[in-house]
Amino acid sequence: MTKAQILVPSVRIGDAVGEHTFQLCRTLRERYDEVTILANDAPGPLPPDMTEVVRRVKPHHSEQADLTIVQYPLWFPLAERVRDMAGARIFWYHGVTPPALWGSQRDVELLRDSQVRTALAWHAHLAVAASPFTARELHESCGYPAERIRVVPLPIDASAFAAPPDEQTLAELRQRWGLEGRRVMLFIGRVAGNKRIDLLIQAMARLKSSHPDLALLVVGDDQYNAAAQELARAFAGQARELGVDDQVIFTGRVESVVPYLHLADAFLLPSQHEGFGAPLVEAMAAGAPVIASASGAMPWVLAAENDDNGEPAGLLFTPGDVDDLVRQITRLLDDPELAQALVARGRTRAGDFGPDFFARNALEVVDEAVALSADPTPFDAMLGQTLYPEADIAIHDYQVRSNAPLAGPLIEWTRTQMTSHLKEPYIDKIVARQVRYNQMLASELDYLHAQLRQIENQIEALRGERSGDSDGM
Repeated sequence: MTKAQILVPSVRIGDAVGEHTFQLCRTLRERYDEVTILANDAPGPLPPDMTEVVRRVKPHHSEQADLTIVQYPLWFPLAERVRDMAGARIFWYHGVTPPALWGSQRDVELLRDSQVRTALAWHAHLAVAASPFTARELHESCGYPAERIRVVPLPIDASAFAAPPDEQTLAELRQRWGLEGRRVMLFIGRVAGNKRIDLLIQAMARLKSSHPDLALLVVGDDQYNAAAQELARAFAGQARELGVDDQVIFTGRVESVVPYLHLADAFLLPSQHEGFGAPLVEAMAAGAPVIASASGAMPWVLAAENDDNGEPAGLLFTPGDVDDLVRQITRLLDDPELAQALVARGRTRAGDFGPDFFARNALEVVDEAVALSADPTPFDAMLGQTLYPEADIAIHDYQVRSNAPLAGPLIEWTRTQMTSHLKEPYIDKIVARQVRYNQMLASELDYLHAQLRQIENQIEALRGERSGDSDGM
């Protein structure tokens, strides 16, 4: 029986990586008899067809499979198991937000650590990214060879967003959020610094006098961690200070984004780091004209890179430039023909990211990784000697034992009770801190090795260029 496993930090309905994981699991069932999703943290709500395949496991989980895929939006302890897997291994990179764009001091260390630990990709036969932008980012982050990275866009079913809800549903939403008689500027996404919601609030203040009928609807989870809560408070304060708190509406997490997309007169995504930008595709599928920052993967998603017809599916503005953002919003609002053209192009472009396209490309990557895993020389041998396997000095399965006849259980109980008051609050924590330090140090060395290989490759390329120049003289 063939077996595949997907390692993921956590999974739940509505989460981008979670939804990707569910679709990936369904796709792998075409190749494997058994597919399991192994989560580092407790899973959230799951689709009915996923309840039997998701399991939470301990970080030192060692169960083997014919195929192991690591979902990497951030570093998580279970991801380290890619080092020990015997079968085909794929590192599925979802992009790590640069710490400088996070917008909060909370969790910055985790982001920095996650960038360093992308060196885990070197233990995989192939890496996968959702866009050329994230593929380049992975290569630049840890030196993983570009020729081993495959681009597989996220699966988005355009038909799920295309059909508008009934008018009563839309009317109820307009009434609930005070949108009657207003044109809606819509943002969908989690509250995070790199999303640049602050630019949208500034734009609303700039447009207040010329377009007083505008409302900004911010739809997305603002409570998922302390950093998001801190930013949500800051954005609400910014709206009050700029006098647009009656026009900037935060909905928090919603059950479905589809009706909100059909309320939108324009969809805005001002992020300065976006590995793909699924809400852009969803908005295009729903028939909302889109405006996005010319950064990250968004120009590619909008077909604004290498577009033969010169007609991208959305408008782009200079990253971080509120004046240019206001200019593009004004163009869209004041030119109905432009808006209609963008809607038509957007619907066409959204069709390029369907589930069938994803499944076909994902299975091609899987088959290629399986073929590469048959090579008797493992790819991660290129890493050289790594200290990581020796970093965990903890004895995870230790239990007090006594072989004394009859009195053995009593001796075991007595020893446990005598030491537990020291072991749990002190010894365990001290050992855990030492393990964490060891692992970080080992990962740093892996990262430095990867960077050294990247520099060596660059030197070789420069030598080749110089040699070519000399031959041509």
